[in-house]
Amino acid sequence: WDFIEQIKTLMVTGFTGGSGPLHHMFRFPTFLLLFPTESGYISVISAIYGRTDHTTCSDGIPDDQTRKTDCATRADLVCDGESECPFVASSSVLGDPCVGTFKYLEVKYVCEKEKSLVACEGAVARLHCAEGQAIYVTSASYGRTNKKTCSAGRPADQLENTECYTYREEVGERCNGKQWCKVRASNYVFGNPCYGTYKYLEVEYICYGEFRLSLH
Repeated sequence: WDFIEQIKTLMVTGFTGGSGPLHHMFRFPTFLLLFPTESGYISVISAIYGRTDHTTCSDGIPDDQTRKTDCATRADLVCDGESECPFVASSSVLGDPCVGTFKYLEVKYVCEKEKSLVACEGAVARLHCAEGQAIYVTSASYGRTNKKTCSAGRPADQLENTECYTYREEVGERCNGKQWCKVRASNYVFGNPCYGTYKYLEVEYICYGEFRLSLH
């Protein structure tokens, strides 16, 4: 059960639409995402409902119900930040992207402890994962939220504003999927959310590998 630092892909059978559920495949009409420790949580990377190939969730299903493979829609799962997340894989919940096709829900998610780092204004933030792993940024903000961080040698008036920050997507855009990544904490890169305040870049990220779990 060592799921730490792994991406998991969970596939669950769905509905064909029209007349309702089919065969014994619906022994798994729901899925439950679990993290085996108290210190981690779920972060959904992607969730797709429909069909993108002929073979997945095809055992015992008529050929005409697995033929259409350009049938997929994004599923909005409200699971981020949870330690478990039950969800029903059905067209009544997710909508039906292709009536008559036997569908499945494919979820790519991460269960992991976060790594965090701070780079003071002008310094470089270095994100790094072990060999065979990749970065996924869960949050990044630039500004100031307290008077203590990156305060050494700075005058008090540059630390006074602690409601000065902005969430930045640039870190994820630059670093996600890479083993290592460097980003400079500067107004040039992130803009200036508060003039006259000495700022810092705060990043939280995880390192993940690959793991596939298929329920049929």
